[in-house]
Amino acid sequence: MKIKHEEKKQAILKSAFHIWGGCRYMNTSLSDLAADQNLTKQALYRYFPSKEKIESAMEKMALSEYEQYSRKLQHSLSSLEGDEFIRAYTNENIDFIARNRPYLGFLAYRYRERKEGPEIARKEMKVFAELAMEKAAVPGVGLRYLNSLTFMMVHRSKQAGKETGTWEDIWNSGFCGRTAIIQPDYEQVLNDASSVNYDAFAEDPLMLAVFETVMEEAGNGITLGKVAKKAGLTKSSLYNYWPGKEAMLNDVLSRQIVIFTRLFEDFTAKYSRPEDRLFAYLAFTGTFLRRTPEILNYLQRVMSHGVQMLHDKSGIENDLIKPMNSVLDSGLLNLHGYKPVELLGLVNLAGVNEIKHHLIEGSVRIRIEQNLKDLYLLIMGGISAYRRTMK
Repeated sequence: MKIKHEEKKQAILKSAFHIWGGCRYMNTSLSDLAADQNLTKQALYRYFPSKEKIESAMEKMALSEYEQYSRKLQHSLSSLEGDEFIRAYTNENIDFIARNRPYLGFLAYRYRERKEGPEIARKEMKVFAELAMEKAAVPGVGLRYLNSLTFMMVHRSKQAGKETGTWEDIWNSGFCGRTAIIQPDYEQVLNDASSVNYDAFAEDPLMLAVFETVMEEAGNGITLGKVAKKAGLTKSSLYNYWPGKEAMLNDVLSRQIVIFTRLFEDFTAKYSRPEDRLFAYLAFTGTFLRRTPEILNYLQRVMSHGVQMLHDKSGIENDLIKPMNSVLDSGLLNLHGYKPVELLGLVNLAGVNEIKHHLIEGSVRIRIEQNLKDLYLLIMGGISAYRRTMK
């Protein structure tokens, strides 16, 4: 009987990943989960006395799956070197991410209110970083960029994926379409990025009230009533702006993205050289997150409520891609079959992941900025160009 009880618990957990799915666990229903397992809600409580107990067990299952995968991969990688090491590491990760999206989505939700991810994930990544340096001479910034490239490959797997070898071309040679890589004016662009005024994000008292409430409250503790109190308004008056909480979070996030985009447009307008304009993407995003580190945690929190970055992204994408048009016309880039917006996505993802790493590590500004320079070189010239600078 005990064995059957444990087997049923495992079946319930697997069903939870399937039924609840994605990152919208905040609004999940125990009744839906019980029905999927042909149980009443009361019978479900015999296996798990609360939703929190289910989520705790799901977290344990997801982390166990990741740990087992990591240990197995580390063992196989220990006998490989150079390109073979990189190829095995990347292709295995592409497969793992594609197969385990429900697990990874749940962990993103579970850790939405924490600055750091799961301890076991940080521990295993340190082991991978040590192996990558020892076996393939790939430094930490290189491995983090490779991880970003891996996520991009998973995202566009139907169009490109590992079958085409696209990621290897990008990793080895980068996106530079010229025989020689011309360096941006790193210091000028970084100094300009540091002088951008971000006060526009705090000028609207309602937007500020929403932001502060999200950062102070956990889970379903975010309510229109609490936002109204912080803004010095009545709850009923907020309904003149939004019909409910989800509409409020969606609208405020959209407006924040519009502000970010306008600041970015103004920032890049001063550069005419394509190299400077491309590095401006990394410098602006990196400096913005370094100066406002709480924004990453804010995004994790609001998106756990099912909020999308934007329902109609075309306008914002067009605004963000404008500075890239002159870069494309210059002949600076070889897109390897990517769309310009996909390259922009990779640049931003790599920049965000790099900054997140340094925020967790407590890195000083000079180190962060050096790694942004290294990241630009990796994107443009691949690992081969980066290694040439190390000689």
